[in-house]
Amino acid sequence: MLNDLKNRITVAKVGDYKFIRHRYIHRLIYVALLFTIWQTVISLELYPRYLLPSPYDILQTLIYGFSEADYAFAIFESLRRVIIGYLLAVSFGILAGIGIARYNFLDTTIGASLTALQSIPSVAWVPLALLWFGISETAVLFIVILEAFIPCALGVRSGVMNIPREIIRAAQTLGSKHLDLYIRVVFPAIIPQLVTSLRLSWAFAWRALIAGELFVSGIGIGQSLELGRSLADMSQVIAMILIIAALGFISDNLLFRTIEKNVREKWGLV
Repeated sequence: MLNDLKNRITVAKVGDYKFIRHRYIHRLIYVALLFTIWQTVISLELYPRYLLPSPYDILQTLIYGFSEADYAFAIFESLRRVIIGYLLAVSFGILAGIGIARYNFLDTTIGASLTALQSIPSVAWVPLALLWFGISETAVLFIVILEAFIPCALGVRSGVMNIPREIIRAAQTLGSKHLDLYIRVVFPAIIPQLVTSLRLSWAFAWRALIAGELFVSGIGIGQSLELGRSLADMSQVIAMILIIAALGFISDNLLFRTIEKNVREKWGLV
């Protein structure tokens, strides 16, 4: 009976240890620590409240924004823009990536140009977009499509070019050619790389969206962020930053990272 009691205590300790090691507990502790430090800085009055509002002030701003202001509609409008731009970008990006990998002429011209353009920050395209399309939603979509298109195309190109030549030759020997070769061999082979590229493109699309919305009229997260800056309302500025971070975390961890993990397991890459 004494041994049975010892075993139960050991199992309980192991269970508690696994619970503490859970990544969500780590994240919760990390966030709690950040807010504690934040509140400590506020309590010590190291910065004036109009420059660094307290977590309670931010919470009040969020409650007011979702209940009385247009925060929910701003999020909806931003999501609508980024989804439209993202879908168009990845559609063209997949086709462009396959074409660049297939034809050496395209790789040495367009492929090299995309590599150079990838280093340009999204905010640098804003003046060009405004001059071409004016202060409109089209300018925002242009920036989103451009920024999301480049990593998708380059990622697909790398995925196609990294396929072992033996696999391509074996498929051709068995009679697979042209479009059938891409449908049965090439596209399935690049799925893991494609998922990673789609995840990266989504991150670039979000950054481009906020950069574009800062300078155009209308309703959106970027416009609300700029409105907070123009009114010197630091609570709204930080609230918008937290909303952007929360949306990015949710989309990356609950959607793209889950899909990427499942694909890697199915393709035997884990």
